[in-house]
Amino acid sequence: MDNELEAMIRLDLRDWLELQEGYQLDVNESTTDSFKMRKGADVLVLRQRESDGVWEYFNTQDSHDNGTIVQFLQRRRGGRGAFNIGHVKKALRGHTLRRGVGFPKSSHPVAIRAPRDLSRVAKRWLEFQPVIGLPPYLASRGLAASTVAAYASALRIDRKGNVLFSHTNDDAQVVGYEIVNTALHSFSKGGVRLLCRLGQVEGLEPAKIAITESGIDALSLAQIVRRRDTLFLSTAGSLSVHMVNQVKLLADKYPDAEILPAFDNDTEGQALAATVEEALQGRGNVRRVLPRQPFKDWNEQLRG
Repeated sequence: MDNELEAMIRLDLRDWLELQEGYQLDVNESTTDSFKMRKGADVLVLRQRESDGVWEYFNTQDSHDNGTIVQFLQRRRGGRGAFNIGHVKKALRGHTLRRGVGFPKSSHPVAIRAPRDLSRVAKRWLEFQPVIGLPPYLASRGLAASTVAAYASALRIDRKGNVLFSHTNDDAQVVGYEIVNTALHSFSKGGVRLLCRLGQVEGLEPAKIAITESGIDALSLAQIVRRRDTLFLSTAGSLSVHMVNQVKLLADKYPDAEILPAFDNDTEGQALAATVEEALQGRGNVRRVLPRQPFKDWNEQLRG
């Protein structure tokens, strides 16, 4: 890569998207190192790599729409013809030459909320009741007491009887929790959506790692397959850049484990699976698994 292009992919992608493309920063969904920007139905997540300062983006609605500003421009400027590196450099060069080094600063300073105090989330988690027996909501979803007991360390019950699924960082610290009950599906206030992990035993390597869309689906799949050598993950309905990184770290940590994108059998589930498959491209043991027809998700199959 030549020096000019190398400098261009380090330019602040947030400013380009705001000033040239009409995207707006979603302050409530952005953190100090991950920025969510919206334009109509497009929702992009941006981050700057610590290793080399390159800005990357990821389209939450399209698993094939990701990369640096080069891929962003090629995808949107290409039309029916090729938009090669020369075209990219020309598009960026005029902008940088007019303004000097770097992109112009936005007239509206980028507002980023302060880092969350996750210690409060972890403290609240410890105050909730451990799951003993079979909570009524889980029973209504066809789950057995033996299944719940096997994965109870990741579960809690609040005062309203809601079932909580812990989401943890790579150091096993609780940073948020999914909250579910009849007609209720939400996430902890002030928490961070990472991965919920069910079934990992310290010191043992999983033979399989299955990724589902919700804690209920993770428990349901665990009950269907009845395998204690599997690590069941859930995303609480979304798949962020940070979650993808967690999956990649687990894939590196357990190179012999088969990775099973086990998302819902619908368009959104297919897009989530494609995102995981693309992130793990080159790894041979990745296999998409689906609920049996005509069921959309694993809990439907369990109850069906």
